[in-house]
Amino acid sequence: MIVGINGINIRGEKKKILSSLIALLKEKKFKVYISEELSKTFTDSKIKLYSENNISKFDFIISFGGDGTLLNTVTSIGRKNIKILGVNVGKLGFLSFDVYDVFEKIIDDIQNNNYTLEKKSLVSLLPVNENINKNFALNEISVVKKDSSSMIKIHCYVDNQFICTYWSDGLIISTPTGSTGYSLSCGGPILTPKAKNLLITPISPHNLSLRSIIIPDSAKIKLIIEKQKYNFLVSMDSRSYTFRGEQEFIIKKSNFNINLIQPNNFDFFETLRKKLNWGFDIRN
Repeated sequence: MIVGINGINIRGEKKKILSSLIALLKEKKFKVYISEELSKTFTDSKIKLYSENNISKFDFIISFGGDGTLLNTVTSIGRKNIKILGVNVGKLGFLSFDVYDVFEKIIDDIQNNNYTLEKKSLVSLLPVNENINKNFALNEISVVKKDSSSMIKIHCYVDNQFICTYWSDGLIISTPTGSTGYSLSCGGPILTPKAKNLLITPISPHNLSLRSIIIPDSAKIKLIIEKQKYNFLVSMDSRSYTFRGEQEFIIKKSNFNINLIQPNNFDFFETLRKKLNWGFDIRN
């Protein structure tokens, strides 16, 4: 089998862990490649590099890091339909798994096709600006103020039905995967991974009665950002683009999925209990 490994800013103890994982993969007769991004902080002259243009032959890619690294891996893969195994050596880790201590079992399971493949939906932005060559996001697409403390004014429609005008610091359009990310920190609800929905969550709205709204993922969202004299940002996961003046965007579910490898015993609610301390008494 052929496997690629992607990582960002791998230093200290993480280098030792990664070296041991690579040694294990080679012991199990894997052909191992590392990304150009990973090679910036992890060098091994015996391992070949891969780029986005030559990954179609891979059986899967290991995202070695945290959720940010996994989002970076998703960006590089795009529509290529390659499986991703997220190995968490970061902090929170909702998308990647704390499996590096049982890595050998996970690899054995992959070799024996003993795992679950979860298809994650994405959202896409239209129209595609000439500076945007990847118009999709796994977590969320957000419109956020940039050069002023003043709020921005966003008219929002769902399937051409007007919802309201948001006076706020911005607006987040989130997938179920992204519901545990930026949207959650802005007061949005958590969606289970198999929910067929999208979330619209305002960022610090002027009208305090405005809250997140859940809509079907078959819906088409239209955002009209009213003309103003300041720049604003449109962000797709970790990638941001600057716009100015009145703009109109369409956001909808992407026509492709991302395939994440999960252990068969993965439990989403256990992850919530562990990562968010649900049900634990943490009072002083």
